[in-house]
Amino acid sequence: KVLELELEVMRQEGRKVPSLSIIKPDQWDHLLSLSSRNQRRQYYLYLWNIEMIRLSQKAKKERKQQEIAKRREELEKATAENDHIVYGLFHNTMFLRIYDSKVDHFHNNRLVQAMQYGINLVIDCSYDDYMNDKEMRNTAKQLMLCFALNRSHPEPFNVHHCNANFGKTTMRALEKHLVQIHQPDFPFNVTERSYTDLFPKERLVYLTPHCKNDLEEFNPDDIYIIGAMVDKSSQEAVSLGKAKKQGLRMARLPLDRYFQFKSGKSLTLDQMLLIMLELKTSNDFERALKHVPRRKVIDADEQRTQELAHQKQRLEASKFKFNLKRP
Repeated sequence: KVLELELEVMRQEGRKVPSLSIIKPDQWDHLLSLSSRNQRRQYYLYLWNIEMIRLSQKAKKERKQQEIAKRREELEKATAENDHIVYGLFHNTMFLRIYDSKVDHFHNNRLVQAMQYGINLVIDCSYDDYMNDKEMRNTAKQLMLCFALNRSHPEPFNVHHCNANFGKTTMRALEKHLVQIHQPDFPFNVTERSYTDLFPKERLVYLTPHCKNDLEEFNPDDIYIIGAMVDKSSQEAVSLGKAKKQGLRMARLPLDRYFQFKSGKSLTLDQMLLIMLELKTSNDFERALKHVPRRKVIDADEQRTQELAHQKQRLEASKFKFNLKRP
């Protein structure tokens, strides 16, 4: 009741706050866990943005349905005035329609084959305690995108989501995105067990950006582990400490060998998956690292411009050097 009153006061002040009807029970729980009014205000703004996006999508969908209905009506009217057989959209056709469900079955069949004969890849889902609510939801979206990208690849990985905790936000959000996740015939490997219980330790390689060992080549006999963590607020070497504690081999992508970065070197889960898929296919780092976003790296022209600017600064600074030695 106090939060509802706070929402109403903010609405009267003209602030951007969501409608009470769209706030879900877990979102109320998160609001109760926030300690300050400023944190709640930011979360209200986040929920308001979600509500506006949904309303915009709903209006766009309704407009599209009206346009389709109008177009169908015009086509039916034109067909009624024509005595000949008309071929095309909404008319007669010699081709069978391929429904989305058929495409889904085709892609799922690839994943089933990967489960039987494919190369294993592990995604470690044990980092919820190191992320805030927004980062955990972002992680769930990236996991869903990883599933879609892997499924559409000609030779997908057999991905194992280990250390999953369905009482935490990441897995609860993933359940909303992938409602079939618990169906026995759905090709999605998720377990609460650790990867050390599923695979031999000597085959496991933890991919962490904090170690000093570069990954020289993709070894199909190794099982690579990717940590499911969005660490925008924290840059601690959590995965490095975990791999050391478990006595696992570690490796990092040789990013510094190919790029000069503008900012952080962190990559999203879907970018990591695309890189690993390309390495599995070609074992060529130049091709694989094309999936690194260009906005994060300095291109050749920009690097040359920076070098010229530094040279100019050094020349200007050298003009002001005085010889203080006595003759």
